[in-house]
Amino acid sequence: MEFSYYQLKITLTKIKRKARTIPFGYKLSEDKDYIEPIESELKALEKAKEYLKTCSYREVAIWLTKAAGRYISYVGLRKRVKRDSTSKAKEESQTQSQAVS
Repeated sequence: MEFSYYQLKITLTKIKRKARTIPFGYKLSEDKDYIEPIESELKALEKAKEYLKTCSYREVAIWLTKAAGRYISYVGLRKRVKRDSTSKAKEESQTQSQAVS
């Protein structure tokens, strides 16, 4: 029973790979068509979003590189934060439109 649950959990955490570049916070899965989240990097990215309220993208990118142990440029950080905020806004608008219907 544990084995099947573990396999199900792994399957749910895998995301279909859509581009050549692996995004910050993810790693390539054993199956080359999927990527898996890295919890420590994703947590550091959430902290970085908080730091962006008071610091520049360059400063936060340097901190994030040291904290996560994986390089990210300030431009990459900006793109990642913008993409995350855009996707959250889309999700919120979809839930609001479903609630109205």
